[in-house]
Amino acid sequence: MAELREAQLRYLLAIYELGRNKPDVGTQDIAKAMNCSKASVTKMMGLLMDMNLLVRERYGKIYLTDTGFLLAKDLLRCVELIRERFPAIGLDLTSEETEEYIRMMAMNLPEHCRKRLAGRI
Repeated sequence: MAELREAQLRYLLAIYELGRNKPDVGTQDIAKAMNCSKASVTKMMGLLMDMNLLVRERYGKIYLTDTGFLLAKDLLRCVELIRERFPAIGLDLTSEETEEYIRMMAMNLPEHCRKRLAGRI
């Protein structure tokens, strides 16, 4: 599988996190969580379905495939590990800025680094 772009990873992570609290995730849930339009979500869902990372069932419910689930789970693990270590850097950031940079760092790591951090290598 080709390296995923940051935007694709952000969507996977959002779907994964929404699915942990709500079994049936829809495009409106994702749009709200990501602060974007339903049209943007629909377009990205098409790309992710073509990559076999999610499926869209009747009534618009969205579920991650096993591959999508593992990718998102690994990504969240990377976010959590970076979050634990980030304070040691000593930057003067707000909590929102800190979370944004942590997620950006995790999503921009090469896939082999994300797998290593997630403990799958």
